[in-house]
Amino acid sequence: MQRSFDVLVVEDDPLVLMNYIDILEEAGFHAIPAESMGQGRRELARRDFSLLICDHDLGDGKGITLISMLEEAERELPVIYLSAALSSVLKEIEKHNIVKLVLSKPVSPEQLLESVKDTVAASETNSDDDRYPELVGRDEREFLLDAFKNIK
Repeated sequence: MQRSFDVLVVEDDPLVLMNYIDILEEAGFHAIPAESMGQGRRELARRDFSLLICDHDLGDGKGITLISMLEEAERELPVIYLSAALSSVLKEIEKHNIVKLVLSKPVSPEQLLESVKDTVAASETNSDDDRYPELVGRDEREFLLDAFKNIK
């Protein structure tokens, strides 16, 4: 990892949450715990993250609600979704663009870390941030790109 990679982990089981945090911190990630959907929402409003790891069944709701809120706000935050839910539920979750990976619980430390590293690598490969600093907003950028396509 070249830059600090901040990971928000939303998981309502305190033992599982601390286990995930320890695994990520030992691997060099900056991991922030959230024990509920509400706490996760507050953390997301407070700061930017590079990755969200989210459980499905939370004490105060479903993780998919948090994912939907991010999509509605047009936040391009990659998500690893963890769940012991039925496969039909997981297939619905996979349809969300920001969900990069759905893992069925239980997840081994090796599987979690490999999934995070793969998502980080894909995110850094797909990111234009280092090559093209954002000098204009997304709407202006799309307008300019469309305008250049029409020049003959």
